[in-house]
Amino acid sequence: MKKVSLIGDSIRLGYQDAAKAELDGLAEVWSPEGNCMHSIHHLFNLKWYIEQPADLIHFNFGLWDCRRLGRLSSETAIPIDLYVRNLDFLISQIREETDATLVWATITPVLQDRYNARFSKLSDPCRNSGDNIIYNQAAAPILQKHEVLINDLYTFVIEQGVEEMVCKDGIHYTAEASQLLGRKVAEEIKHHL
Repeated sequence: MKKVSLIGDSIRLGYQDAAKAELDGLAEVWSPEGNCMHSIHHLFNLKWYIEQPADLIHFNFGLWDCRRLGRLSSETAIPIDLYVRNLDFLISQIREETDATLVWATITPVLQDRYNARFSKLSDPCRNSGDNIIYNQAAAPILQKHEVLINDLYTFVIEQGVEEMVCKDGIHYTAEASQLLGRKVAEEIKHHL
């Protein structure tokens, strides 16, 4: 049976059970426990990519990277140049250590008003929905350079209806939407196994 690694943030946690169910009998699916957060966390955990046997690795990060440091701040948690450097370095290391097919999931949309309604202090983290697009665009040349396949979850959510899919916290997905995302991820994986 083929081996697949699903690595990513809380959006991955939301869809992973549905993806595993769709891949049952076709692939053995492994995921790290918990939220894999931002790009630096992935660098500190390269073992997820190079020590875990996999024929295909479906991975993502970015929602944590592009979160703003405060309501009045234009600074993100991981500045975009560092995000791009981290992605480039990570993929270079993976390519040196494994022949697994790599599939990158784009950063999913955020409903900024819903997300920011949860926080009241100026120092609280916040989101700018345009940052997701900027980070996705910045990642594209690195993914192309390393010939990484792309699962465009951002566009998928937009096409399905972001207002209906995203739950009241502005960033995560309803149970039904997570099922849809899981099926989309599984279809992409099946296509490349």
